[in-house]
Amino acid sequence: MSTRWQDITRHLTENGFDARSPGISVGKCKEPYIVVKHNGSSRFTGISTNIDVYDILIYVPKDNYSELEVLVLKVKEVMKKLEPLVFPNGSETPSFYDDGFQAHMISIEYRNYKKML
Repeated sequence: MSTRWQDITRHLTENGFDARSPGISVGKCKEPYIVVKHNGSSRFTGISTNIDVYDILIYVPKDNYSELEVLVLKVKEVMKKLEPLVFPNGSETPSFYDDGFQAHMISIEYRNYKKML
């Protein structure tokens, strides 16, 4: 049995992306990579279902900003193959420069519906 976080991370890795857990990356970004983060859950109103939220954080080195949008589109295309397990939430951040990693980043939010235990 695997979690949705594991399913997402494995799916991205199997499709050629460097997908990681939060906190794994240290130092300067040298190659594009993706961080998969569980971002909490909330109850779906009226029924015994939770909505889990996952952030897909996409990083490119500071000198490769022009590759960021292309990489985001590729990730979205690959993530469509996981539907109906996860769906885009319609939330995407503007690009952000992270000086600590010397990388540009965009985050895309996905959701998963699951029965409450």
